[in-house]
Amino acid sequence: MSVPSAMDRATAMADARTALCLATGVDIEDIDPASGYDISRRAYERSRQSWIDHMGQEGLSYFYVRPDLEKVVARWTERRPEYTAGDDWAAAGVDAHIRHWRERGGHCGRKDCLLHDPGSLQFEGRYRNEDGTERVAVWVTDEAYAVLYGPDGEEADQAAIPVGADELCALSTITDRWGEDLTDWRRISRREAADPAPGGAPSAARAAVEPVTLPEVTDRLF
Repeated sequence: MSVPSAMDRATAMADARTALCLATGVDIEDIDPASGYDISRRAYERSRQSWIDHMGQEGLSYFYVRPDLEKVVARWTERRPEYTAGDDWAAAGVDAHIRHWRERGGHCGRKDCLLHDPGSLQFEGRYRNEDGTERVAVWVTDEAYAVLYGPDGEEADQAAIPVGADELCALSTITDRWGEDLTDWRRISRREAADPAPGGAPSAARAAVEPVTLPEVTDRLF
């Protein structure tokens, strides 16, 4: 007796899904031939809404939400690019999350959620120049751009930060824009910073709160 191969099992599962879709009235044009899944507009909207509902309660974090969200959106984009074009699930989820907890008069309580306390954390990536001076890349929680300051403290460049970004997402964006040869990465509480006013140029002498080690992989896009 032969044992079915993995390909045979995958084909059988796809055939079973196709049969189930047809039995429930899904048009044959709306069934993915490779997997047998329903890829109709109705299925897309149902999938999208379930993710927005999930983000509404859980927020948008790298560790618990965003990786799987990106995989789902990528699969839909591969099969139905006309559905995902211009449709930002992450942005919709962030809006739902903020609205959900605003209506309840509190925070979600997740330690990895940076959406409820805009500006409370500041992240600094430092680059050492050959002459000993520093350039400093700064992103403040929930701001749309990271800013690169030159040795003179003047703004030299900006990098757009994705909606709902967390620390690793911001780090990836910064290193993608300005290089991976950082000499330091700091997480700073703006309530404890010496100059908490938004937009102020960073001070090289400012003490960091909770220094962190750079992840081994910093070229990830989210």
